[in-house]
Amino acid sequence: MYAYLHAKIRAKLSRMLSADDIEALAGADLDTLLQRLKGTSYAAQIIEAEDARISDRLGSGMLADVATLLMSLGGKDRDLIISVLARFRVENLETIISAHIRRVPADKVKEYVFTLPWEQVDYFRLLGLPGIDALIKELPWPNYQRALAAVHRQVGDKEVTFPYDVELDALYLQQLLSQYKWQGADVKEILKNRIMREIFSWAFRLKGYGFSFPETINLLPDFRPLISQEEMRGIVEDAEGWRGITRYLSSERTDLKLVEEFSADRMEQLFDADLLRVVGGAFVTSPFGLGIVVGYIYLKELELARLVELVERARVRR
Repeated sequence: MYAYLHAKIRAKLSRMLSADDIEALAGADLDTLLQRLKGTSYAAQIIEAEDARISDRLGSGMLADVATLLMSLGGKDRDLIISVLARFRVENLETIISAHIRRVPADKVKEYVFTLPWEQVDYFRLLGLPGIDALIKELPWPNYQRALAAVHRQVGDKEVTFPYDVELDALYLQQLLSQYKWQGADVKEILKNRIMREIFSWAFRLKGYGFSFPETINLLPDFRPLISQEEMRGIVEDAEGWRGITRYLSSERTDLKLVEEFSADRMEQLFDADLLRVVGGAFVTSPFGLGIVVGYIYLKELELARLVELVERARVRR
């Protein structure tokens, strides 16, 4: 089975855009971008797409592409990949909750909610329910029900989305942390990269919003399997401590300019660049393991984010 997945992912990688390809398309107009994308896994989704919907269609293309990997997986292997893909479930729920709170008509939000091929969940129906209470009761995941019900009791009828978003993001990261404990080295290294990127990003952004370290700890999932609370405090609270994030990268060959000019965005760039090294290592050391499946999904997420940025820039210039 793993040999089959290896061959399948190798074929998929051949249709991805390289960093050089994306760099070359940085100033391209929309027609040039779309023409280039017709040779990728996004081709079926962008054909005849309206300009305003291209970014959404790219997202649908990415989801359809990675969904094919689940056909060969079952049991704990499938559970791992579902946990990785749960980020898209979270994005859907955050969009739906925001629409309910802000009383945005379902028809105006529907295009921003994705169908997830691996889940038997009608997100569009959830969007049309009469409020947060009804939404929570209809969720098919007991842990999501409990967590969101607790948030809803706390915020009541306040028109705020932040508490729900934080809880949903924490649920996603907690799923990855739970999976991390039981995986082989190839998967662990990739999950560690993604988890620490999100943990540090949240911590620094919350600090920028004025949250104290104890308040930040209460909002984050239990990150202690990867970093002690004391070390996290030192990195986040000390003006020079943030340099300690380099210990959580796979290579000492970091971009010193990015490190010296620290910001949350630059920190995320460091982890994204490191992801490429980690995934490349998995293909060499564990070519028939699950790491290459997890790695491919995250590489597609990075590719999608960059393509959406290019498309939106080109649409503005048009």
